[in-house]
Amino acid sequence: MNALLPVLFLLVFVSCAIGLGLHCILLSRLRSRHPLTWEALGRPTLFFNNSIANGLAVQRFLWRREYATLGDSQFSRFAAFLKGYMLAYLLLFILTVGAFVSGVLNQR
Repeated sequence: MNALLPVLFLLVFVSCAIGLGLHCILLSRLRSRHPLTWEALGRPTLFFNNSIANGLAVQRFLWRREYATLGDSQFSRFAAFLKGYMLAYLLLFILTVGAFVSGVLNQR
């Protein structure tokens, strides 16, 4: 299991970078294709004008599938993909933390 940890950490890091890119694309498409919804969410961006309220609003938008009401099938598919990606990333992160904790406890 110890040999697997560096691979898992690298995979988490790369997956995180990809996830940030996907979120950036989502927010950019939301701003350009659905400006009223983007305004209603607090004009979120990835880093600038980013607050806890904006972040939670975007997460609610994704998890409640509010994107489906926009009538944009391409955007809806992308948002659904991002939601699935976030779930897979969360599972990978939990697996990595579990492997790390297990390795630390086994060394005692």
